[in-house]
Amino acid sequence: MTVHPLTGRKAIITGAGKGIGRAMAHHFAKAGAELVLVARSAGDLEKVAAEISAAGGKAHYIPADMGSVDQIAAMVEQAAGAMGGIDIVVSNAAAYGDGPIAELSLEQWNEAQRVNVVGTLALLQAAYPHLSANPASNVLIISSIRGLSGTPGTGAYGASKAALNHLTRTLAVEWGPAGVRVNALLPGPVLTPQMEIAVQNPKIGEKYRHCAPLADWTHPDDIAEPALFLVSGAARRITGQLLVVDGGLVAINQDCLVLA
Repeated sequence: MTVHPLTGRKAIITGAGKGIGRAMAHHFAKAGAELVLVARSAGDLEKVAAEISAAGGKAHYIPADMGSVDQIAAMVEQAAGAMGGIDIVVSNAAAYGDGPIAELSLEQWNEAQRVNVVGTLALLQAAYPHLSANPASNVLIISSIRGLSGTPGTGAYGASKAALNHLTRTLAVEWGPAGVRVNALLPGPVLTPQMEIAVQNPKIGEKYRHCAPLADWTHPDDIAEPALFLVSGAARRITGQLLVVDGGLVAINQDCLVLA
């Protein structure tokens, strides 16, 4: 008999149109969850929702800009109405703002914080009344190993992820009494469509591929599978944790971007 660990669960996944978000959507739907998929591109969301529907799952989609507090609040209420509640929220949408700090504009810095930090906070604040009303609800924040140490050229992004790491542990403490778990996943380099563009230079691509102790690429499914564990009942006593999924880069205190 097949066990579906998310049967009856109702989840929002942001940044669900591509890469890690798309992979999580497929894994969660296969595990029995009903989903609301969120991203800016309606076309990407429609495609992912159709894939899930064709595989026998159930997915709604709501285009929204995760840098807009008003759009986030409206999306959460629309999602709750569509599914009849919310008991899982995955904050995965991200902006980057790459560049050396000395050359980074305040606009670039603020964009990364607006989407990654303020957008996540607005999402979780809007969802909290729904989460706290449902037993065994939980939040998963997709952070990054960039939030653990300094990495040249990614200061705005790294600072935003460090803030998310702190937010994860603070919310775990504040929301635990209401029965809401809060955890974060910290990927290293992942071979998403965006990364494929970034590593088209063969030398850089090979450096990224082989710089971790567990050589070869981390793929979106490699993030989606531990994500599924953390939002499931199997992780019912896990909260406030920052789970690194990076092939061992943090263990050797290295980063592919430094090595490149």
